[in-house]
Amino acid sequence: MNNPKNYDDKTLFLNKIGYGLLIGILTPLLFFLLNYIFRFKQYNFSEFLRILLESKKLVGVISLAIFPNLIPFMLFINTNRYSSGRGVLTSTIILGILVFIFYFIQ
Repeated sequence: MNNPKNYDDKTLFLNKIGYGLLIGILTPLLFFLLNYIFRFKQYNFSEFLRILLESKKLVGVISLAIFPNLIPFMLFINTNRYSSGRGVLTSTIILGILVFIFYFIQ
């Protein structure tokens, strides 16, 4: 008898590396924008970026925006969508490398 929890990776909805990459990039972008909306809404976006650059906090804010990628990663892994989970992990690693590079540029 087949166990219904043993799904084929290719038959699951949203189980592609491309979906994971897209979600892994959009999630930090969303949290970065939410940070702007809830904490700096009195400034326009260019002033917000200028403030972060001048106070040398841009790297910290970006690195904190990457942290919520844990949510879709865990959702994909717990629902056996391993390919999408790999995409989220890949985008997180790429964004982490970019933060590391920005740290030394700033």
